[in-house]
Amino acid sequence: MRLVCGLVAALMVAACGSGGGGGGGNASNAYAGKTIKLGAVLSITGAGGVYGPQSRDGAMLAVTEINAAGGINGAKINLTVQDDASDKAQASQKAQTLIQGDQVLALLGPTLSNSAVGVHPLAENLKTPILAVSTTGIHIVPDCNYPTTTPCQYVFRDSLGEETAIPDNIKSYVNDAHPKTGVLLVANDDKFSSDGGTIVQSTVGRYNITLLKTIPFSKGAADLSPFVTEAVKAKPDVIFITSLGGIPAKIMKAARNQGFQGQFLGGNGFNTATVSADAAAAGKGARSASAWYIGNNFPSNAGFVSAYKKAYSKDPDQFAAQGYTGVKILADAAKRANLTFTDIAGDRTKLRSTMETVNIQSPLGPFQFNSSHDVKQTVWIIEMDGAGGFKLDHQIQPS
Repeated sequence: MRLVCGLVAALMVAACGSGGGGGGGNASNAYAGKTIKLGAVLSITGAGGVYGPQSRDGAMLAVTEINAAGGINGAKINLTVQDDASDKAQASQKAQTLIQGDQVLALLGPTLSNSAVGVHPLAENLKTPILAVSTTGIHIVPDCNYPTTTPCQYVFRDSLGEETAIPDNIKSYVNDAHPKTGVLLVANDDKFSSDGGTIVQSTVGRYNITLLKTIPFSKGAADLSPFVTEAVKAKPDVIFITSLGGIPAKIMKAARNQGFQGQFLGGNGFNTATVSADAAAAGKGARSASAWYIGNNFPSNAGFVSAYKKAYSKDPDQFAAQGYTGVKILADAAKRANLTFTDIAGDRTKLRSTMETVNIQSPLGPFQFNSSHDVKQTVWIIEMDGAGGFKLDHQIQPS
């Protein structure tokens, strides 16, 4: 009898799953045997290729887990991932095909804020829920049609915006080290980087940091050393870097080679093991604020980290955690949305409504959206460890 009870209990746990998996619920008969089609537009290649593959892998892991646990009220998830090659026009084209051609219920992405400028208004106009799993620039939510002031109804974000991350990072470092001067190196030709630069410029004065120079450069520059030389010659306490892809690591290496011994502070562009590994010893101590930290031992993160390592034979990063959480969010909303599977427009509206009331445990911690469809969560201040990973410095609770 004990063995039978144990097996029954195990099967019940497997059926329930987490974050939207499992059978049951009043909609189970309508859902059984159906397919919930989701799409993702991610930068698997190009400048965003240091982030997009991890988002894809995290999302696919969540799909595998949910389907293995019985799906969503018996319906299985099918996730189609399209590579936009880090190109804004391709991102919009692929999103439109997924929405109008493939008739997906909802989208994840795109990877880069520069691409979101085109994709998010498109999804809003086509009344299709879209969840940003890495975009952190200004005017992602709720004003995706900026400068129009009407809040977007169908755009959500589970990634920590730079308007929270960068000020929290600066404040934390000021409390620890009391820097007086800084130089900003900012890529001026993509939204993520330029938004980050704007936030640094508007924040440093609050903490009595004098910005000695702002040095703009193109993300396509073949040689960054002249810009780095200009920064190092100013002898700042801090070099702020707002750029994406492999550029932060190149700047760190060049600055150390020129004798810079101060601190590097940045945004979400730092928060992947790829950048930390590329920077290596030159990046040791470089700080950023993150939506996630690998060492958090609460069950919803520990389970994710273990499953990701088993699936991909490597550690996850912030972008994997956000991609995974994104699918769990959509699954939870879909489970409660009473989908018809015949009226795609109506089902998209139902999903949008239930997304607003998501309340799940995730690798990011307890997850809910605020009234602007943005995250409200703990911020983890992390620093590169010089060996391709990160260590935790501080955690900041949401206000």
